[in-house]
Amino acid sequence: MVSKEEKLQKAKDEYQQWQELSKAHWSHWRAWGSWFSWGSPVGLGLFVVLLAVAFAIVRYTLSI
Repeated sequence: MVSKEEKLQKAKDEYQQWQELSKAHWSHWRAWGSWFSWGSPVGLGLFVVLLAVAFAIVRYTLSI
């Protein structure tokens, strides 16, 4: 039978391994580097455009 400490250690080891493997893959998706994030003019512009479209839809719906 596996003890609680062994299960905890196994979970920590698996998490550590996952963290090491995923760090290299996902490091380029940070906020400052992604096109669709708050740190990007494109991402911020898309947010403003989507907000304006949502406002226009609500305004049109209420005017009917």
